[in-house]
Amino acid sequence: MKYFNLLALIFLVLITKAQTTDQPKADASVPMYVQKWLTEKTAFKKRKAIQKGFFLRDSIKIVGYIKGYDKNAKYSSGIIYHGNNITREDLPTIVRIYKDGRFECGLPAIHPMSSSIHFNDQSIKFYAEPGTTTGIILGDKTTEYLGVNKAINDQLAAIEPPRPDYNNLDEYRKTQTPNDFKQAQLRNWESTREKVDSTMEVKQTSERVRKLVANQVDLTYAVYLFDYEMSRTYYQKQAPDNEILKLPMPENYFDFLSKIDLDDQLLLVSNDFSTFVNRFEFSPVFERKILFQNQKTKGFLKLDSAYLSKNKKVNLVYDIAKLRSLTSDFKFYEYKKRSFAQETTDLLKTVQEPFLLREMDRMYDKYKIGNVAYDLPNTTAAAVFKKIINPIKGKVLIVDFWAENCGPCRAGIESSLEFRKKYKDNPDFDFVYVTDSENTGAAFYDDYIKKNLMLNTHRITADEYLALRELFRFNGIPRYVLVTEEGKIQDDNFASYNMKSEFQKYFPGKFPIDYWK
Repeated sequence: MKYFNLLALIFLVLITKAQTTDQPKADASVPMYVQKWLTEKTAFKKRKAIQKGFFLRDSIKIVGYIKGYDKNAKYSSGIIYHGNNITREDLPTIVRIYKDGRFECGLPAIHPMSSSIHFNDQSIKFYAEPGTTTGIILGDKTTEYLGVNKAINDQLAAIEPPRPDYNNLDEYRKTQTPNDFKQAQLRNWESTREKVDSTMEVKQTSERVRKLVANQVDLTYAVYLFDYEMSRTYYQKQAPDNEILKLPMPENYFDFLSKIDLDDQLLLVSNDFSTFVNRFEFSPVFERKILFQNQKTKGFLKLDSAYLSKNKKVNLVYDIAKLRSLTSDFKFYEYKKRSFAQETTDLLKTVQEPFLLREMDRMYDKYKIGNVAYDLPNTTAAAVFKKIINPIKGKVLIVDFWAENCGPCRAGIESSLEFRKKYKDNPDFDFVYVTDSENTGAAFYDDYIKKNLMLNTHRITADEYLALRELFRFNGIPRYVLVTEEGKIQDDNFASYNMKSEFQKYFPGKFPIDYWK
């Protein structure tokens, strides 16, 4: 009888384990209907994708539950600052929270990603893959992951690599020679890799997670080394007598990149890849001026495939940088007579990854259409925006998204003050300012808008501001949106610094060349 009972107990344990794998555990603080909802959502499987490999265009679903969520809380949504790092497209995604504490969202993806959901003052990390659903249960100090990505999320959450010391970077620029700084950071880099490798060995971390963590360490230290060199001319002007800043950068300074496999697709998974590829693209390593120069076209950008071949700089990161440069020029030359036929042809000859070429074609098609004024959709976010602009409808509007803690935002507002004074009460165009109550304090706001003559200004809730981020697809600020007299969106990434020529481009009849005289 004891033997029979033992077998029955083992059988029951095995059955229970099989039923609960990757599913929410029984938890008294999670209502049964929520557990059922999470189980159904995370168990859902899409039909097998036809396309295989690292790159896959599909949606990522995130579902979850916040224990003890107060429906009267100041926030009812979060945000994922997401984007396509191959084409520079911002794709921020709102995570909507229901009154009972459940939350969910869907975001477009082209490959696996590690990112974070920002809820109020919390940042919740997650790993997800296109075509999958990841579940998250948030406690007071705990995070539980569910679904097919549970194992990877659990392993990543157990390892938190230390990051470089940015608090002292300004001081290092002034006191450490480029070579001394580089050698010190290479030692820190190696030490950090050894520590995380040792931790992962003890924890028996999977090979995929080991590579993801190693890549994260590599990218953060590479960015730190890039940042030391970046804007060096600016710092020299700030401290002209500093002997360290007068020193030239060593020719071999950037050979730290040899520590990274620049052909590794998994680099793109890291949330740090966005900053890394930006620094790479605008560093001497990429040599953008040499790669994209053609005397016959008077300085227009053109890929020099011969130069690339000679220097053997052919890898995934380098190819992404080339595509990013080209797609940014699609926008820059959007309304000029330029076909880009030669540039795209040259890119076809040098880029190895087929997905990158498909992205180039997609962006090229988008460029050819140009910025066509569009109507706002029938959504909650659009309703918020309409409420802001409707009182002054009938004018061309430049809507400026800003915040108290955004230096470039405030610089733009303050530098345009005299211009706005000159054209105050202009019947043809006007400025509108939008900020949020979370990042711009009431006392500062009241004083600042008065001092800077910000007449049409709005301080909206954090939830409303996040909704507008998603509506106009921007992760960072300042961001400017150009609105027509009819309330259509002419350009949701308006180049306000070039306002006069942009107005002439979009509204030639209303703003001729001599309008500003």
